[in-house]
This record gives sequence, structure tokens and C-alpha cells, in this order.
Amino acid sequence: MANIQPRKDKSGKVISYSIRVHKGRDAEGKQLKPYSLTWVVPEGWSERKIQTELKRQVVGFEKQCKEGVAADNKQTFERYANYVLDLKKRNGIKHLTVVNYTKLLERIIPAIGHFKLADLRPQHLNSFYEQLSKDGMNKNTGGKLSPKMVLEHHRLVKAILAQAEKEMLVNYNAASKATPPTVKRKDVNCIDIDDFHNILHYLENEPLKKQVMMQLLMFTGCRRGEIVGLKWDKIDFNNNQIEISKHLLYSVEQGVYEDDLKTETSRRVIKIPVGLIELLRAHKKEQTLLRLACGTAWNNTGYVLTQENGEPMHPCTPTGYCKDFVEKYNKIIERENVQKLPSEQVKLLPKINPHAFRHSQASILIFSGVNVVTVSKRLGHAKVSTTADIYTHILQKADEASSDKLADIFFRNKATANS
Repeated sequence: MANIQPRKDKSGKVISYSIRVHKGRDAEGKQLKPYSLTWVVPEGWSERKIQTELKRQVVGFEKQCKEGVAADNKQTFERYANYVLDLKKRNGIKHLTVVNYTKLLERIIPAIGHFKLADLRPQHLNSFYEQLSKDGMNKNTGGKLSPKMVLEHHRLVKAILAQAEKEMLVNYNAASKATPPTVKRKDVNCIDIDDFHNILHYLENEPLKKQVMMQLLMFTGCRRGEIVGLKWDKIDFNNNQIEISKHLLYSVEQGVYEDDLKTETSRRVIKIPVGLIELLRAHKKEQTLLRLACGTAWNNTGYVLTQENGEPMHPCTPTGYCKDFVEKYNKIIERENVQKLPSEQVKLLPKINPHAFRHSQASILIFSGVNVVTVSKRLGHAKVSTTADIYTHILQKADEASSDKLADIFFRNKATANS
């Protein structure tokens, strides 16, 4: 049976209730410290609403005590954050997510870790976000953190407090009432068709493995980790398609490792051009010769893209290669342009990265009339709304083009009818 004690302010108004539940005695017969919970009465609530919610709080807290999972809302945020992180680990959270959360907590805990859960307020969090936006917070550059990175801290705090709210340790999630920085979505970096053609032209001079890597990026719209995580048994040479079911990640603790994709919709089958299939056939033969030459030094991992000994490729390798590729051929273009007339000079290649190819494929498909649902499935987005949000301006341009085309057809037909 819970012991309930109201707490009043100087005017006699009840501002909170202390709820205590008997915990029992230890092995020596000494009384154990009872479970305790403080429920703060929200401003403006009627007496009837207060009593209804108080009853719900008591019933829920007694149930937690009985099941042995009750926690004290007077515990610090630091202690509870560690509990939530352990809870997420037990529920199968991804290793890289644990690494990222741990890094975020290195800034969060010194700032708000000392606060008791029940005492944490939106104002405390707003002050923390403001502090993160000052110079010196970025250990790598010595500058301030970007709004996007500050928002990552906010999201983790919010997730931790959401668990506390779920366990009825706090009346509300303070992070939900806080004001994190607004992050403006940047326009996606797309590569136009002419640049695509130029890249393919210069790519013919590159080693076969690098041609395969670049063309997989260009023609599938896959993420770099999905490309380097592709295995030979996931390529259907007869039907010109590949299956994306795993990806490669990297962490300091584990090195390069294979992991499941984030969501079920990320698993997908993608059609690829016949030319790319033929390139993959040629690369497989070349890899077989390399494997035979390496002998016992070869690690038969089964990946399409590997290091010289068969070990998996680092997920960052495609990014580095894209940068080197552009720098290499832009130097050649600049050297050749010196000897040409301005009208004959060749356009320099744009800066590219694996994600730029992903954005470009989506843009090209949308402008070609492919519906956003199909584009979303090909990219492996969990929700169609994600695709729509990212490519809003492209969808708008495609809609404008469709409108112009419709008007052109209508008025052309009208003119023909009147002639």
C-alpha cells in the first residue's frame, strides 16, 4: 500500500505529492529505504483531474515496485542516462549507435548530468544548447558545433527523458518543451547528365575494380556502405539485378564489420543496366585471377569490392576515390584546355561523392516521370515521406515541367482544331 503525502507551498496550495512504497527488510531485518516518487502537479489542473492522474501515478508506481523495476525520480540524469543506454543495448541497439550515443553523452553529462530527473527543466536544456553553439565545443576544429550536431544532442536527451516519462519518473519530457536550433535542409547536390557522360568517359581509363565501384554508385543510388557490402551471391546475372541486404560499417572498436540494414525497407532488389552486368562479369574473372595469384594469403570474404588480399573494403574508400578521380582528371582537362580555344575547352568535372550519385539518380528518375513511391523503394527509404521531404524542390520542378507540357499539348491541340 502506497503512502501518499501532499506538499504545499507557502500559500497552502498543493504543488506535488510524495508517493512511497514499502520495500521490506534486508537479510539482517533492517528496514530498507522505501521506493519513492515525487509527482509534481501541473499548473492549471482542476482538483478532479489532479486526483484522477494521482491515482494513475500511484497504481503504476505500485506495479513497478511489485515487479522490481521501480526507479527513483530523484536520481540524477547521469545515472538514468546510463540505465537507458544499457536498456537499449539489451534490446539490440546497433553497435555504431552505441558509439555515437557515448560520444554525445561525453558533452551531455558534464552539462546536465547532475540534475535530478524531476528538477530538469526546458530552460536548463536551452542553456545547454546555447553552450554547444559557442566556440571551443568542437574538439576537432576548436570552433562551435553545427546546428545539426546540437540537434543530435537534443534528440538523445529527448529519447532518454521519453523513457523516464514512460516509466512515470517525470510528469513531462522537458526536451519536448525545449527549443533546439532549427536545421535548414540543404539543397541536394546533384550531378547533371553532361557531367555523368564525362565521368563515364574518363572512367574508361581506370582499373576495372574502380569502374565497377563508380558505376554501382552511379546506376543503383545505393549508399557507400551498401556498395562495399555487396557480395557475389547477391548478384543475379541472368535477370540483371542485385540484392541489397547488408552493409559495411566502421568503428575504432571493431574495425570494418558487416551489419544488417537499418530498416526492413532498406532491403531491396535493384535492376541494373546490362553494361554494368557485363562489367561485373569481367571484374569477377579478374578477381578470380587475383585470388589464385594470392594463394593462401587471399581471404575469401565473398565481397564484390575488396582489398588486394580479399579483405572487405573500408566504407570510406568510395568517398576518397571520388575525390581523387575528380582531382586527377581535372588536372588533365586544365592542361589540355590551355591549348584550346575558349569555345573548344572542356568543362571541368564537378565535386562528387557517393551520396551525390544517390541524389542524382533520384532527381533523374523523378524528372523522367517515375513516381515517388518507386523512387523511394529503389533508394531504400523507410517512408515515402522521407523521399518527398528530401527532394521537395525537385518534385516541384518536375510538377512545373509537367504543367508546362500539359499546357503545350492542350494549346497545340486547340490550335490544330481551329486551323
